[in-house]
Amino acid sequence: MKESGLELDEATLRFNLWLTQGLVLAAAAASSFWVHGWQGTLGLFHFSGWEGVGLACLVAAGIVLLCIAMEKYLPKRWQDDGSINEKVFGAMSSTLTVLVCVIVGISEEWLFRGVIQPFAGNVWTSLVFTLVHVRYLKKPLLIASVFGTSWLLGLLMDVHASLWPPIVAHIVIDVSLAFYLQITLKKEKGEEE
Repeated sequence: MKESGLELDEATLRFNLWLTQGLVLAAAAASSFWVHGWQGTLGLFHFSGWEGVGLACLVAAGIVLLCIAMEKYLPKRWQDDGSINEKVFGAMSSTLTVLVCVIVGISEEWLFRGVIQPFAGNVWTSLVFTLVHVRYLKKPLLIASVFGTSWLLGLLMDVHASLWPPIVAHIVIDVSLAFYLQITLKKEKGEEE
């Protein structure tokens, strides 16, 4: 993939991932404590019960199955992100994959669902979430997928008034799709040899 005339390698992409997620986590924490205070921030993380976790897993499973179906049955060019996900997750260990997905899930949901959504509402928060994923902006299917996923995660927050259901769903989606990508790449590599 060419980005401003430069080839971005796996190490650079991973560094950028860690840097941006660190910034998102710092922004989430600082803005949450500023907007909600200590008690309000702790309230965002109250456990709403196993029903919320179960619903989060069902929502995540539906999204993952839909993404896999789109991957299998729709043209690749509709979903090509410049092979960024392949470069980031392709050769990553299972442990590191899970760690990255957990950090992404917590930081993004804390910022978007915990800080932005209470003021902007679910639709506007989902729009901002979609726009932040700039690499997808020229791909209508990817834009719709990101917006729809964000909107569903926002509904989980609205229904359960806790960050845990959207965090769990986000992590399950990311881990499942990262492992699916890794398995797919290994199969393709095995077929080439």
